[in-house]
Amino acid sequence: MNNENKNVKEGKGIIFGHNPCQTGDAKWMCLEDIYQKFHRPNVYDIGGTTMEDVADYWFMYITKQVGNIFLLELFICSRQEGSFNVALSSSSELIFDRKSDIVYLDTTLKDYQLEKESNLAFNYVTTYNFTDLDVDLLKDKKLYIAVSFRSPPKIDLDQNIIDFVKCNHDFGALLEDPIDADFTIESSEGDKFQVHKVILASQSEVFKAMLKEETAESQNNYVKLIDVCTEDLQCLIEFIYTGTVKELENRNCFNLLILSDKYNLKGLKDLAQYALSLQLSTDSVLEILVLADMYNSDTLKFSALKFIKKNVTVLGNSMFDEINNAELVRELCRYLVT
Repeated sequence: MNNENKNVKEGKGIIFGHNPCQTGDAKWMCLEDIYQKFHRPNVYDIGGTTMEDVADYWFMYITKQVGNIFLLELFICSRQEGSFNVALSSSSELIFDRKSDIVYLDTTLKDYQLEKESNLAFNYVTTYNFTDLDVDLLKDKKLYIAVSFRSPPKIDLDQNIIDFVKCNHDFGALLEDPIDADFTIESSEGDKFQVHKVILASQSEVFKAMLKEETAESQNNYVKLIDVCTEDLQCLIEFIYTGTVKELENRNCFNLLILSDKYNLKGLKDLAQYALSLQLSTDSVLEILVLADMYNSDTLKFSALKFIKKNVTVLGNSMFDEINNAELVRELCRYLVT
């Protein structure tokens, strides 16, 4: 259990009613009975934080339904003077904790710069949106929204310059012309790629461990990946050097998801999950569900479960009979009946 989830289990850093939570310690907002509240559109309190036992911030939300879309509008009240900063879950993506009754919103944070309103009025911050299937799966669950009041560092540079640097700050040129390459990776098919140890080690803890001085790979400046074909290895290296994979929709994203897990490359895992979620079909969804469960790809797994709930006829596919993970079958059944 990582420290973040441990803190959730122990109730630390959680904004919930008048539960004691120092502003600087805040990590989550807890919304209870969210399924019922989506079906009873109204204004609801979440809770607040304190600064040295003095009330500091307070959150509330409004639920609305527009057709099959459910909206959660989030507001904040501040007792501070002047502007303030709060960071919140950046998207409506749901992440399920299969061992508890907690569902998390995306833990990637987005910053909001707000001005204090007079007379303790509430500032509108953002809106999260959910489908009817999302809401069905929230039944008997608590919804946790990530939050932080740590101010981002002040940057005096023009934002356009920063964005330009980010877009061009990769090592793709070294793939075309591997100057000073000091390591060779060979695919299962015998194709060799000249790469740089420092770049591999900086992006993957697995490669970092492989390239320690005492390992045979480091001493020989060479490794053959006997289970990785040339195309997949090329994609793996491309991601390590550039942070992306060109023409992702034409790649074997099943294999890329497996490689992202093996080499601990979260960004590649996110890309593969996204691509596979777009490839869901009645023919592929069960295979993708099994793969997502095997490699703890919760985002992809949730997408597959929602697809199956909309297309229950896929359970007549012979692939369903081949699923030998009893816990996964039970989990699928639970989702279908909620």
